[in-house]
Amino acid sequence: MTERLSDRALARVGDGVTVPSFRRDVTPTIVHLGVGAFARAHLGTYADDLLRLGHDAAIHGVSLRSPRAEDQLAPQDGLFTLLEREPRDPVAPRILGSFVRVSTGPEVAVAAIADPATTLVTLTVTEKGYLPGPGSAAEVVARGLLARWRAGLAPLVVASLDNVAENGHVLRTAVLDAAGGIDADPGAVGWITDTTAFPSSVVDRMVPATADADRADAEAALGFVDEAVVVAERYRSWTIEAVAGLPPLTEVGVAVVDGVEDAQRRKLWLLNAPHSAIALLGLVRGHDTIAAATGDAALMAFVRALIDDTVEVAGLTADDARAYAASVLERFANPALGHTCRQVGADGSRKLRERVLPVVGRRLDAGRPVDRHALVAAAWIAAAGGLPVGGGRLPAVDDPVSEELRAAVDRGDLPGAVAAGLPDAPDPFAAATVAALRTLAARGPDAVTS
Repeated sequence: MTERLSDRALARVGDGVTVPSFRRDVTPTIVHLGVGAFARAHLGTYADDLLRLGHDAAIHGVSLRSPRAEDQLAPQDGLFTLLEREPRDPVAPRILGSFVRVSTGPEVAVAAIADPATTLVTLTVTEKGYLPGPGSAAEVVARGLLARWRAGLAPLVVASLDNVAENGHVLRTAVLDAAGGIDADPGAVGWITDTTAFPSSVVDRMVPATADADRADAEAALGFVDEAVVVAERYRSWTIEAVAGLPPLTEVGVAVVDGVEDAQRRKLWLLNAPHSAIALLGLVRGHDTIAAATGDAALMAFVRALIDDTVEVAGLTADDARAYAASVLERFANPALGHTCRQVGADGSRKLRERVLPVVGRRLDAGRPVDRHALVAAAWIAAAGGLPVGGGRLPAVDDPVSEELRAAVDRGDLPGAVAAGLPDAPDPFAAATVAALRTLAARGPDAVTS
């Protein structure tokens, strides 16, 4: 059996592979909760860049529940290979060394946050991690901060890297609520309120699931087995609200700004929303993957018109917004990313609430039509609720409200399906979505016209 990647193996990896150029026997200053592929490919790369420049940015990664990341990374001393997949411009493999410690469990996380060396806590735990309850990310962060308060330690910066609107505000609220339930001393919650920064941030990098072929490619390049390979596109970005106590992130290409509102709108409305549209209408048009769907001229004409509808009311500089959207569509066409339409189209009850409804509200306020956005919502309801489209059913997409959607569809109650799936939808948009559902049912793929 081929030897596993490790610190000891670094001097013997294959030619052309970039390896860490810094000492790794250091005390971590960043604690990251949620050691998934995205965190490793995104935060892990920025931290690795900082370490190469001589800054303190070593990470202690903690998974709150699953030991999978620890099982993959601990035997490899936290090392893993990043494979950047670009169809026309191959990129050499890079071994990232920024995760110097990887652990599992809430108690480990609390202790790591309370460590005097820790200056930054970051999270990629998805929306569920902000819900209250024992062992939740919010409760763990609260316990760690309270331990620092009791020990008289310096405050921290706590930053969410999740795809949640106003994630800093959401996380701050959740942590303060959890802290109030843990410690009745008003001084405890007051200390967190007054001293702990929760900057909002917007992160972006497409990180598909690692396949056996990716692991084989890494082994061929390294000469060692890597059980923690991550795959990503070359593109990456990070915009974060400026607060005291951050590492020198601007030195590695992070945008540190006074407010992230424009970056958040740009990503949610001009990247995430078109992504959902391509996925859901791609299913209507018979496509399996996002990359395949981008080759459908009729579908992409619709998506470009949808983008124009959004730019019209987004409050962003139009030329910059269109240039950003055009670059996004190029990224979606990368076949190496392997994103499926069913995968991207899942969880529409949550995604469309942030990606579509705010734009719909602006368009209605401006007296503009919302038919294209309604067709996207209708495609999601059809896929999640089992509505026959053009004589057949779409591949099912997962969603927390699928049962309610199917029940409404089965009894022929299309307004009820819209109400179950998008209860916050304005009445004119709900009516437009019902009309779009009827059009989809009657015309199938031909309903997708610009």
